[in-house]
Amino acid sequence: MIKAVFFDCDGTLLSHNSGVVPASAKQALEDLRKKGIKTILSTGRHVSELAQLEPMHGIEFDAYITLNGACSYDAEGIFDSHPIDRGDIETVYAFLQKNNLPIQFLEETENYVSSVNETVIRSQAMIHTPVPPVMPMDRILTHPVYMFIPFGIQAFEPLEAQLRHVKCTRWNAHDAIDVFHEDAGKEKGMQAWMERYGIDRTETAAFGDAMNDSTMLETAGIGVAMGNSTEELKAIADYVADDIDDNGVAGALAALGIL
Repeated sequence: MIKAVFFDCDGTLLSHNSGVVPASAKQALEDLRKKGIKTILSTGRHVSELAQLEPMHGIEFDAYITLNGACSYDAEGIFDSHPIDRGDIETVYAFLQKNNLPIQFLEETENYVSSVNETVIRSQAMIHTPVPPVMPMDRILTHPVYMFIPFGIQAFEPLEAQLRHVKCTRWNAHDAIDVFHEDAGKEKGMQAWMERYGIDRTETAAFGDAMNDSTMLETAGIGVAMGNSTEELKAIADYVADDIDDNGVAGALAALGIL
């Protein structure tokens, strides 16, 4: 019996094409909770971005795994977190003193960028999110950073080679990459939540659409790839749903007997 379902946000619940959460998916989330099945949002997004994301307003979840598992919380507060290593942050700071690479930094509650260019504007528009404010970079030396996003993959490569305790996942094929602590990951947030509530992995399902969801699908008892997923993710999924815009979430939950 499935007791909890983990959902990615962009491309899984929130359509890239329409910019909304399909009505059938909203109803399915509500039906899961009415049935006593826990729903957990698992995303690379920051809490401030979720607050600004109007299509997600009014949708309730039992827990939130944010920043690719670097910071996870529920109604009682943070239950799992992995700030980036201070040595790596100092390396990033030194790099920025010599290179004009726009980088977004995400703390527990704050979200800001080192600078803004067309790449930043374009990338944020793709995810229906305002461009964060520019703040002085000295801040990263005194405040824990849970994730950062360089805007310009080729420009980031020299810096990436210097970092020692991070892992990276792309959410934008040309422009942006999520960088977080090597001990983080969506699966780590899942595991922490399951241990917290005494739920076995075989009692869970997970929905995603991109390779940053791969460990989440592999960790869950049932891993579901959306029809609009990458082929790589479909290859490791237990079930491939219809496209997000073709009622993929609701259809898969029904087909799997969860609803």
